[in-house]
Amino acid sequence: MKYQILSLLFILGLSTTAKADVEKNINIGFASYALTIAYGDAFIGDDDYSGAGISVLYAMSNTFALRGTYYSMEHDDLPELENTGYDFVAYWGSGFTKEGFKAYAGGGFFTEDQEIFGFSDSFSGLQLNGGIGYNWSVISLDLTLGIRDPSDYEDFIQQNLGISVSAVAVSTSLILSARF
Repeated sequence: MKYQILSLLFILGLSTTAKADVEKNINIGFASYALTIAYGDAFIGDDDYSGAGISVLYAMSNTFALRGTYYSMEHDDLPELENTGYDFVAYWGSGFTKEGFKAYAGGGFFTEDQEIFGFSDSFSGLQLNGGIGYNWSVISLDLTLGIRDPSDYEDFIQQNLGISVSAVAVSTSLILSARF
């Protein structure tokens, strides 16, 4: 049995080596995900969230790709406050399907729900997003940065605290993916 498993792994290794020059259009992986909402009022503390997600990227070519990420996070200072959602982004750049360095920028949208003690609220909007990464033969590593439309967060503060405030919302993720 041991020799059969070793033989199978060897054959799979050879088949992977033979396909090294083939473009790989799909990346599926796990992401560490973080969101910071910084408010322009000194009396309102920033909201920092961190958590994990699942990301899928489909490269239509070496220069254009679509990515969807589902994430689940909790507030760094108030763990009872949970944030789950997804974002969808279209990227233009280089290096999506080939081995080596890649860099890209694009835009899309996000939608999320924040919940604490049974109360929830929804937030959504547009975002600008970009990233850099590296593709190996079967693994990809990406670091992305997104700048979100903060108007839903600002409206939430206005409605619940009665304070008009400006905000900046930034998300980031580190994604480790398998390439197919």
